[in-house]
Amino acid sequence: MKHKREISIKSPSLRAIRNNFREVLYLEWSKRSRAIIRAQSALHDTKFSQSDKLRIHGELQAKLGENRIIIKPTIVICGWCHHRDKDAIYNPSNRQWFCPGCYNEHKEDILSAESFIY
Repeated sequence: MKHKREISIKSPSLRAIRNNFREVLYLEWSKRSRAIIRAQSALHDTKFSQSDKLRIHGELQAKLGENRIIIKPTIVICGWCHHRDKDAIYNPSNRQWFCPGCYNEHKEDILSAESFIY
């Protein structure tokens, strides 16, 4: 998308569907993140050499970073407060979605920032 866009749902039943869909996507993303973190923790109890542990840990860290990048530009969470149950406004300058409250409250920061790291 090239322009600012606001998606606002008025119908309570459609809001519920939207929120449930976002929750399912977020839970799957979160499950994958936790699995990677558990694998990193379990690595310390293995009999691999230190250099192999460092290599594997780096690979897992890269996967975790990729997983974080997956959720960042989606409409699933607000790019500022990470709420999942609100309407959303798309900011094309950093390709992220924000809830209307955060967008209006932090508009100058959002519009001036290239991207956010959370």
